[in-house]
Amino acid sequence: MQFSEETLYAHTKRGFEDILQDIINDTPFQALIEKIALWKDGKSLIPRNTLSISDITSIHYIRKAVLLDFLKYYECSKTELIGLVKEISDYFQTSTELGLKAVEEIQTEELGDKNEIIHGILSSVPVIVTKLNKEGKITYSAGKGLESLGHKENDLKNISIHHDYIFPENTENIKNALKGNSVTYLGRAKAVNGEIREFQNYFIPDNNGAIGFSIDVTERIEVEKRFQNFIDVVKDYAIFKLTPDGFISSWNEGAEALKGYEKNEIIGKHFSIFYENDLKEKHFPEYELEQATLHGRFETEGIRLRKDGSRFWANVIITALFDEDKNLVGFTKITRDLTERKLAEERLKRSEERFRSLIEDVKDYAIFLLEPDGTIASWNEGAKRIKGYNEDEIIGKHFSIFYTEEKKKQKYPEYELVQAAKHGKFEDEGLRVRKDGSTFYANVLITALHDTSGKLIGFSKITRDLTERKFLEESLQSMNADLENMVKERTDELLKTIKELQRINNDLDNFIYTASHDLKAPISNIEGLISSLFEELGEISSLNVDLREIKTMIDVSVEKFQVTIKDLTEIAKIQKESLENVELVGLSELIDDVKITISDQISRNNAEIIYHLDDCNEIKFVRKNLKSIIYNLISNSIKYRSPERNPIVKIMCSSDEYFNTIICQDNGLGIKAENIDKIFNMFKRFHDHVEGSGVGLYIVKRIIENAGGRIDVESVEGEGSIFKVILPKGELELHS
Repeated sequence: MQFSEETLYAHTKRGFEDILQDIINDTPFQALIEKIALWKDGKSLIPRNTLSISDITSIHYIRKAVLLDFLKYYECSKTELIGLVKEISDYFQTSTELGLKAVEEIQTEELGDKNEIIHGILSSVPVIVTKLNKEGKITYSAGKGLESLGHKENDLKNISIHHDYIFPENTENIKNALKGNSVTYLGRAKAVNGEIREFQNYFIPDNNGAIGFSIDVTERIEVEKRFQNFIDVVKDYAIFKLTPDGFISSWNEGAEALKGYEKNEIIGKHFSIFYENDLKEKHFPEYELEQATLHGRFETEGIRLRKDGSRFWANVIITALFDEDKNLVGFTKITRDLTERKLAEERLKRSEERFRSLIEDVKDYAIFLLEPDGTIASWNEGAKRIKGYNEDEIIGKHFSIFYTEEKKKQKYPEYELVQAAKHGKFEDEGLRVRKDGSTFYANVLITALHDTSGKLIGFSKITRDLTERKFLEESLQSMNADLENMVKERTDELLKTIKELQRINNDLDNFIYTASHDLKAPISNIEGLISSLFEELGEISSLNVDLREIKTMIDVSVEKFQVTIKDLTEIAKIQKESLENVELVGLSELIDDVKITISDQISRNNAEIIYHLDDCNEIKFVRKNLKSIIYNLISNSIKYRSPERNPIVKIMCSSDEYFNTIICQDNGLGIKAENIDKIFNMFKRFHDHVEGSGVGLYIVKRIIENAGGRIDVESVEGEGSIFKVILPKGELELHS
């Protein structure tokens, strides 16, 4: 499904008012046919290749949910409401049928194009498509990915997964796929020249064995390893990752050198370990993560702690990492020791002279003074190292010499001085130019200097080379993008699995309905033919004991067959139950009705039915379905009675703000612990001495789950069982 269920729900809800307006205008089906035609011709706002058959089927059920939401706020008579629901339901059914027909026509039209596309993919994308039979032998291999192994199409045909050529991880995973499981794994393959290459593999089972898709990821993995090795050996920065809760999940050499912790003693610890107690009491570490999550990035400076308890001044950048659905998956944290810069700034505040003597020896920063017009008035070693100019060749030049031609045309250097004079300081990051013409990424801080009277006398300018940090940030962004793509691939695989499960479930419902419907006529014919046969035999059959016994056995078998068909028919109807049958049902009245239905069973077994329903005597539900639930629970309680005591069945009901809970308790045989999870399976029976088809509890569970509820079981073998039926309250109950 290309659209999520939430998206389909939103689209359906927006179109609901249009449907109602068409009904009011008495033109719903005319408008529907026009909309389907536009979509089929590609003239609709929704691209015609956006919706699949599965999507249209899902929309059919989502529309019912939208209809229920609408009815919450619709006030009218019951008769009018039933008529409206019927008309809308007919519209939904017709819309679904027309949509499915249109999709089938589009698919037929595009089949040729799709075959060409698939052929193009196999011949241009480095993927290998492999088919295997159920014995694990390759029956087909093709794709451009074979070239990296030195093979051509079907070179690998007839090779078994147990061959020495196949690496063990491939054998084990493909065996799992042949057992009916979809598998995804990273595996190796040996090229003709002996080179070992790595492939990302996806194998899915099919009727003939399994189909595999393998993508050569050797180069990508090598790049990832090199990048990770690069991060691991960076020593000037502490670079590590945090979980969404702030726990450390990676550690590089720079972090070990700066913080003092080795990897094995810090992984899994909370990053607040680097903060002083006063910041922890103020929950400042948590605040940093909140700000990074809110804004994508958070930068700060302050005192941090090393393992030995010593303190240092740190520059910290925390970047939030999100998946493609914008869910937070963690953070990256880059910490740099700025103790020296902090000390330098503090010394600058004490004395201008000490400042001058200090900056001459600073090598990590270009620190110099500007005249009010931007002319360079001083120069330090850091400026010489970063910019490349000696003091005698740069003093007196305008500082715009460090800017690109584009920035100079924009008069950006002059703009910086205006902003610094206006606000006291100006900070910026961007490309700057060295003497040799090369560029570097710089952090620039310009501070306006005033005399005691407030007159502007110049500017101080500090430039820091951030090229390495910029590279790291861009590399991390690229890595984040790769991670997002991986998450998307996994999500797509999950959606495919969900669609397949939905298809299987629909096929099962259709099979049960068709089987039960098609078996009715043959069984009726058999019953009629047997009756005709014995009528023809006449007196012979009545006098012959063996024939009478045979007829009795045939009658019993036919009756059992009819009961099974009836149960299958009931199962098929559960999913299709009409909304218009929902009503307020009196529970005590329903139980009395069931007691009458099984009165012979009750009296034959000396059973006692006790019920207390003060909390929820009336429940909004489909009457027939609720009766089926009560009937099966009571009947089973009596069927599976203990031979040591008369059966006692207690029925109670409790209610809270949102749910009604019906409890059925008996004193029967009970259920073995290992069988509790199996009792709701179709045709599952655990006591041969009791007649039944084994579908009663299956029907009960389907009815309850289709209504949005659940059924729980507690049982002690030899003592009895308790069944709890938990049903969501209907709108009439919630607002009464």
